[in-house]
Amino acid sequence: MPKSPLRTKPSLLAGKRINKREASVLASSAKQIQKVVYDFDLDAGAQGSIDLAVSLPDNSVVTALFSDEITALTSGGAATLQLKAGAIDLSDAIAFDTGFDGVQSQALASSATAIKVNADDTLSLEIAAADLTAGKVILAIEFYTSEEVK
Repeated sequence: MPKSPLRTKPSLLAGKRINKREASVLASSAKQIQKVVYDFDLDAGAQGSIDLAVSLPDNSVVTALFSDEITALTSGGAATLQLKAGAIDLSDAIAFDTGFDGVQSQALASSATAIKVNADDTLSLEIAAADLTAGKVILAIEFYTSEEVK
């Protein structure tokens, strides 16, 4: 039985060599991780916004958030933390005492499946309801860059 002309030998790319356009597509759509650290000893814990001094690239689409509590977060009350990119909420307010125990996958804001951020939106951590009194947590933001390939 003759082979169908539509069947090809499986390979990563049809031409077996990556041209500039294909390389651009692969690079722009690859998932990346941006890590930021909240450390009470460096950042303090008063209610308000803490500038994490990191921003995501223009047209970034955030697909997941993770946290790794290095030192237990403590508070004199019911503190919550919320990750933001500029004015855009990346997470909902997360309770300090239950939402960061060990390594956790954090839900995106409003249970979104993805959130697109603007150019140079600096990441910040919003502390609300009560001050934090100790703790250190690493936050990992998984994203890809959504841009038109030229």
